[in-house]
Amino acid sequence: MIIPSRKIQDITLTNLKNGEVTLIELDEIYKKMGFLFVVSEGKLKKIKKENHH
Repeated sequence: MIIPSRKIQDITLTNLKNGEVTLIELDEIYKKMGFLFVVSEGKLKKIKKENHH
């Protein structure tokens, strides 16, 4: 299944939970907002906010 490119603002929590987000999109979210995503078997398990000390 190919998912067309979309803006970060268009990604919903449901998209994340259903594994409908590409690694490139997850990387972009991490770079812009600092969120880490724990994924197992294509499904979102946990979202963590990276802390900068």
